[in-house]
Amino acid sequence: MNRGRHQQRHQQHPALEGLARFSPRQAARVRELVRADLLPEERALADATVLTAWLSPAQRARYAPSLRAVDDPDEFVERLADERRVVLEEGADPVPGEVEEAAAAERAARQTPLRVLEAVLLAGALACFVAIVLLLEASDLRNLDATPAWVPELAVGLVCCLVGAAVIGAVATRRRDSAMLSWAVSRPGQLGRGIPLRRSLQAQSVGPAVLGSLGPAALIGVGVLTMVAGAALALISLMLRTDQDLTVPGIIAFVAGVIAFGVGVLLFYRRSRQLETIIRRTQSLQWFGPLLEDGFTEDEPTDPVDDPGSPPRAG
Repeated sequence: MNRGRHQQRHQQHPALEGLARFSPRQAARVRELVRADLLPEERALADATVLTAWLSPAQRARYAPSLRAVDDPDEFVERLADERRVVLEEGADPVPGEVEEAAAAERAARQTPLRVLEAVLLAGALACFVAIVLLLEASDLRNLDATPAWVPELAVGLVCCLVGAAVIGAVATRRRDSAMLSWAVSRPGQLGRGIPLRRSLQAQSVGPAVLGSLGPAALIGVGVLTMVAGAALALISLMLRTDQDLTVPGIIAFVAGVIAFGVGVLLFYRRSRQLETIIRRTQSLQWFGPLLEDGFTEDEPTDPVDDPGSPPRAG
């Protein structure tokens, strides 16, 4: 067994890219997950549990005969953990044509039409944003107090394009992941070995990443501004006691701001939890075969990350 090597290996993790977008506490939590110092048995069981939950029922049923665990989810997890543990401790034996077949499957799973549509929607969002900025600049130069024409429509178009790009990008990623998992379950022992990939599964494209970053921040900002405006409106109305009572609209605006702020915070929390899931899933299919042609397994970044809990790479 190579348990000593297992605990000494320094491994790079693609899932750690982009941690700067999160709070220090969230980033520390992610690094704690990645750097967990697990024994091969513990790591194998964790990978098998995550992978079993990730696979669809049809994919589990297709892979179950190779594990001799048909119609028994608990036995499926145990057998898959044993398969993974052997690879973690002893390394993966070379399989002729494995890398080439995985590369072909990855090319077939690219979802190019959806990616093109996502790019078009992102370009539309950028065009709407540029048009809004130009219209506002022109309005300032002309000293116009009213909102320039077409700005509300362009703002709606901007939001729709961003949401559409995020949805299309998420669908494309899910379909790519499903296609690669289907390729893996068609090959006995592949889930234990992992999948040799140039671009890891669960990798977010630009659309979901932009909306996931800007959406919660925008909701929190709008919520704070609405709360302040609503509270000020209600207080001024109560103090002046004019004929036009604006207390109720102010309270409504304040409540709406609180709701928007709460939704934004929940979305930030959901995003951090989603990143944890991505890291766990990426680790559950980490490949331990020979190095790819570019010198890295999967698509590791060049900045090293000290990870004493990662297993040795065979080959």
